Amino acid sequence: MIKAWIALSVGWVLASASAAQKPNIVVFLADDLGFGSVGAFGADPKLVRTPHIDRLADQGMRFTNAYTSGSVCSPTRYAMLTGEYSWRTEMKSGVVNHNAPMLIRPEQTTIASWLQDQGYQTSHFGKWHLGYGLSKSASLLEAMQVGPNALGFDYHFGVPNNMDDRHKVYVENDSIHGLRSDRLSPYGKSFYGRAYMGYDAPQRNEPQVMEELTRRAVDWIENREQNKPFFLYFAAVAVHHPIMPSERMRGTSELGAFGDFIHDLDYSVGQLMEVLEAQGIAKNTIFIFTSDNGGDIPTNRPESPENQAIAKGLVPNGQLRGDKHTIYNGGFKVPFVVRWPQKVKASTHVQATVSTIDIFPTIAELLGENSTGIVRDGRSFGPVLRDPEAAFDRDPLVLRDAKGRRALVAGDYKFISDQLPQAASPGPLQEELYNLRLDPAESNSVLAMEPKRVAEMRRLLVEISQGD
Repeated sequence: MIKAWIALSVGWVLASASAAQKPNIVVFLADDLGFGSVGAFGADPKLVRTPHIDRLADQGMRFTNAYTSGSVCSPTRYAMLTGEYSWRTEMKSGVVNHNAPMLIRPEQTTIASWLQDQGYQTSHFGKWHLGYGLSKSASLLEAMQVGPNALGFDYHFGVPNNMDDRHKVYVENDSIHGLRSDRLSPYGKSFYGRAYMGYDAPQRNEPQVMEELTRRAVDWIENREQNKPFFLYFAAVAVHHPIMPSERMRGTSELGAFGDFIHDLDYSVGQLMEVLEAQGIAKNTIFIFTSDNGGDIPTNRPESPENQAIAKGLVPNGQLRGDKHTIYNGGFKVPFVVRWPQKVKASTHVQATVSTIDIFPTIAELLGENSTGIVRDGRSFGPVLRDPEAAFDRDPLVLRDAKGRRALVAGDYKFISDQLPQAASPGPLQEELYNLRLDPAESNSVLAMEPKRVAEMRRLLVEISQGD
């Protein structure tokens, strides 16, 4: 069923090139950013402005049918780094908790460890949300022995879960940044209602987090080894709640705090673009911008900054059904841009189906290498980057929501099942089928009208899911 996906082109083979000729790679992953929140994907500039992301899109290739593999944080991050669906691990639903062990096993190959083997220096800045340590722990004091450094990142400066998690500290490599002692003094409450852990270390100031992460990423680029190519994975904390824009951006949008926070995100992209240009390496840097899932629309908090922005006219996920957490495309369709001035044609739009899980194998192909046997579920969309008019038919793509419900996207159709058909069920399966070409809003299930298609897509979903 799975097609051969390596399509090497002589003009793209870089394996024999010197390290100086290999492209640098920046992957910028926004948090909870629906495509309707970005100017290049339809946001109203009278409400919110994203000039740097828009310029990135104008200088690169814009994908209008890009998916994440999960409609929540951890599944997408796991899949992007490994090329494997997260439900093949023990995490069948939900996300990584604040005290959970690292979801990626140290012996697994990640895009970072693979690029290390190709001679790259590697770094991660920002939200991690994939756990630390080898077992469940009471605090980061016990978990710091194993983290991103064990997965191929030479340097890691991050936020363990999200901007206002219980940890309230930064992690630098394999330790809490600025840790003075092993004392714990719980205090206050996070956005989620539980007390902060109270580590004896500098506590994060939420409105300053985006600027702090960006400053450190810029410094790393400026002080890197000049004779080696680099891979930088920047995982923004914006625009995940709590919505806390910086002082720099407060009051700059017409949408209140949520719009201002989008401006923080755009400013960060601009800072990374600027340092690449200042260093004279922008032309030979692959810059990928996307999000971990669609926008979050808190249904139980009408007073939230997100809902206030919607009341003023923002449409975070366009006209798509659902949002973050759900099985519908509002939770999965995201802005997706690839800029590589030396190779990718500027100002191009493509409708090919791609996913964040495809980033690893695509990078491998662009470097002239074969990741077959390493990447299990991702597929390279290199042919589209070479030629935006190229016919590209991706293998069926599996999506997973917060509850563990799965969907299969194959061509124009999307099949949804509340549990895999081979599993024991306490009642009848709840299934849906949509023709996304005719019904992109997933408003009218055609399950009853397409019994043969349903049977085939159900079979494919079971086949792909075997061995999870």
